Amino acid sequence: MNKLFNNRGLTLVEVIMTLTMLGIVICPLMNLLVLSGKINSKSEEEYKSIQIAQNYMEEIKAIKAIDEIDTDVYLYNAEKKCYERIITDTDNYVAEIRIRRGNYGLYYIEVDILYNGELINSLAGSIVF
Repeated sequence: MNKLFNNRGLTLVEVIMTLTMLGIVICPLMNLLVLSGKINSKSEEEYKSIQIAQNYMEEIKAIKAIDEIDTDVYLYNAEKKCYERIITDTDNYVAEIRIRRGNYGLYYIEVDILYNGELINSLAGSIVF
């Protein structure tokens, strides 16, 4: 019975084997944490861009209550045949808003959200003035 319970401590080989097994288990877990952080960051960017786009769509709904487009804010681009507005946010987000006139008082609205020059989200809709 004395040989089963050795009170002298751990040998160097046992310590090395334990650390090796811990390393084998911890490395994949660390990769999962890094991947989770990247996914979380990307989804946060996308969520914020959707919120910004919805905010500008609501702003355009408020214009509808006035029944006219504010030409001081939305400049007419004759080449593209639409009203445009580009808004730069402090968080490297840029909103490109385009309002195109359709038939019978219908206007088509496009909101593109860019982050560091890359298109993150687009939102499209229409409104009747």
